[in-house]
Amino acid sequence: MIFVFLIDTSVSMGQGLSSTVPSKNKDEQPNESLFGDKERLNRRWQRKAVQGGTRTHTSTRIECAKSIVEQIVTHRHSYEHDRYMLVTYSATGRGCIRSTLRDSKQTMLAELRRVEATDRFYGGVALTTLFDQLALTRAAYDMDTYGYGRYPTLNEQTRIVWLTDGASMVTSSGVQNKLNLPVNNTPWVEAYVEPFRWDQRMVMVLLHEQGDAELCNGKKNSSESALLPMCMVMGGSVHHVGSMHQAQRFVEGFAPSRAMLGQGRPQGSAMANSGVLVNFERIDDNPAHPGNSDLRVLLHATPCNVMNGPLPPLGADNGLGVNNNSGRPAGNSAGMSAMINGHVGYFPIPEAFWPETITPPQSQRTPGSSGWQIQRRSTHPTLGYSQTSTEWAVPAQFPFDKYQIDTNSSVAQKLLAAAQVQETQGRGAKPVCWPVFVNGSYTTPKNSGFPFGILRPNTARTAVNLFVLPYNFTALWKILGKLDAQVATQSTTRSAAAMQPSWRREFEEYLQHTPGYYAIPLKRAFNLYGIPHSVFPKTFGQSTGMRNITQYAVRTHSIARKEWDRVHAGAEPATRADTAAGLQQALLQFDPVSDVSHLVTNAFDVDRAHCLATLSAMRRVFVRELMSGQSARFSANAIIPPLLSTSADDANAMDVDGTRTPLSTPPLGSMEYSMFGYPQDKDLPQHTLLG
Repeated sequence: MIFVFLIDTSVSMGQGLSSTVPSKNKDEQPNESLFGDKERLNRRWQRKAVQGGTRTHTSTRIECAKSIVEQIVTHRHSYEHDRYMLVTYSATGRGCIRSTLRDSKQTMLAELRRVEATDRFYGGVALTTLFDQLALTRAAYDMDTYGYGRYPTLNEQTRIVWLTDGASMVTSSGVQNKLNLPVNNTPWVEAYVEPFRWDQRMVMVLLHEQGDAELCNGKKNSSESALLPMCMVMGGSVHHVGSMHQAQRFVEGFAPSRAMLGQGRPQGSAMANSGVLVNFERIDDNPAHPGNSDLRVLLHATPCNVMNGPLPPLGADNGLGVNNNSGRPAGNSAGMSAMINGHVGYFPIPEAFWPETITPPQSQRTPGSSGWQIQRRSTHPTLGYSQTSTEWAVPAQFPFDKYQIDTNSSVAQKLLAAAQVQETQGRGAKPVCWPVFVNGSYTTPKNSGFPFGILRPNTARTAVNLFVLPYNFTALWKILGKLDAQVATQSTTRSAAAMQPSWRREFEEYLQHTPGYYAIPLKRAFNLYGIPHSVFPKTFGQSTGMRNITQYAVRTHSIARKEWDRVHAGAEPATRADTAAGLQQALLQFDPVSDVSHLVTNAFDVDRAHCLATLSAMRRVFVRELMSGQSARFSANAIIPPLLSTSADDANAMDVDGTRTPLSTPPLGSMEYSMFGYPQDKDLPQHTLLG
């Protein structure tokens, strides 16, 4: 999970945030609350003065925001794959990012302590910058798979925690009445209408009481009405924190520090509601009855954790390629590899455009843009559904995907009500199944096209599931039904029956009305169903539109990877290399006289009080003599003397930040153990570094 902390650093955040915490009386019984004993409040928050038996302290809003961030990071220490980004206000986008996703928690917390409330309101610039960085990360991992459909499990849960007091938006040009986000023209954001994505939520923390006379919503100095729409459109939540005690309660609810009974890890609102947001819209054949929209419905989907692993190396094909025989992208991007290998599900939610509408750039193009004629995605796809029930007839052994939708949504309540009515008609009644469409997925832009899934209640009629099936599955089921009938009558296999010309002509007719990006999912599903890939024509998935989509994906992924390597791999290692160079220079400047004075010829002459000093002197002399003849070698932010490394990348070295670099294990037959240190290879010279 990714956490982005956006801290308001405007001058108003330097004002006091008061709270009163009763002192603990010896005769007073311990007061237990839902979130634990009040004495568990963080002691560093309690800067107090004793006044008549009551301890009072006053902290600023910026201090409260920094404390909330630090507590969230501390409470989630058991989640090893969590990544953090710290963003503050700045007039320029470059100055907003205080720590990136590649930085460690220690680096982020160190930057957090240096945050001060000295700026004006630059919330729009900060939001545009952090959205751009998140989009860059997604493009580097190829999480969006533009042009190949959307896979709900191909998501990375992101929580943007915006800590602000909601005061007036005072900028260099005066007081603003609405939140303005500067336009971003980077290549990895042009494929979307909105700057955020369907797996990102905003959690807004307003650092004032709900009834504050100046900062409450609607008051003269309040900007809540301008900030809340940004939170609502992302499906987020709003919290009011008016004291340090309320801040602690918010942290305990957002990221609990103690696991509940029977759970391995604490569960809170940060981990709840994992999934993506989609829109549902009812399709009505009668123009006089407009469709009912249900916006931002949660589709529960477990993340496939593509971002937990390292980025694959960018190959000579710049990330993607095309196999002309199969039409399958053969690249090394993380998202595309997960899609090809079936780690993100069998079938996607179709795109809202036909692949042939994507065209390459012309000779003249608009400055600042790629020049490609693309169809921009909406962050939350709109799924149309018809209340005309269809039959549930998925062939046996044919794969499909199932996602549960939010039971409190309007579409779920309507379907459950229809299922209850159907149940009263008797056991012979067919289950209620509503087909689902995506407007524009077929050749006609304003047409709903063919269904790609169904909405169906579970057996207990307590929840509603979205079953994602092949595009135009109703026609495909009929074709597969004829195939199974031939298998039954001719006593043959599906593989042999599928090669008959009559069946193949009907199947090829179905493929002509199916988007080309279904080539990979259908071939994988047919392989499980027992139909060979040879039934697919070689031209399926190799149309001009699909080739253009592949070229566009190559370009976007390549540019994003290069920018990712430049920003993240260029800046951070350079800083650590400077630190390592300083350590190397310090080692070379040791005074040999003072070090040799601690050395002795007989180890029994060293008393217990001087053991550590003698070992330190021996280590310094050894390293100094080793480094005096040849310079130290840098590898992965570590200083490694050449003769101590066992290979080009592995060594028994300590990183600059204090963590130990893992060693690769040599074959057991070639290992021998020395008295000190780690096992070394027999073929290499053995060195034992004392201490």
